[in-house]
Amino acid sequence: MALTPHMETILTAVLHDMRRIEAVPDRPLPSMDRDTWRTLCQEKQELSLHGVRYDLARWLGYPPTRSDSAVFSRALRRMEDLGLLVRVNYWGGRRTTHLRLTPLGRRVVEQFMAADNAAEGAGTEVNNGVPIDWAHPDLLPLEPPPEDGLADN
Repeated sequence: MALTPHMETILTAVLHDMRRIEAVPDRPLPSMDRDTWRTLCQEKQELSLHGVRYDLARWLGYPPTRSDSAVFSRALRRMEDLGLLVRVNYWGGRRTTHLRLTPLGRRVVEQFMAADNAAEGAGTEVNNGVPIDWAHPDLLPLEPPPEDGLADN
């Protein structure tokens, strides 16, 4: 099944949000404030009832233009026709407010995510047998300057 980049973006974002929400603990962690935990619990309840909130701006990282909205709306319709996801409107009506992956959609997104991870891992640089994650490199500690202020040459 050939997926467009827009479809991959939506499917990946929905699966990522599902995993994030499913990992919410039943009780707040000591490092978590109660308001954050309540918000996450509301999202968890919404996930079980309706699915993941359709939040294109957060998924794209910028406010979508009208063109973006139209393109992603068409992609949602096509994915629903393919049986990959279900569009839900929380209040009734035509606008999509939540998305739910079907079992087929979840398998498809997990397969192409695994293929992407394998492709990225094939060309990964290795340091002492550990792949280097260039998005989050470990910073080396700074050495203090010599006491005389002159660098060793």
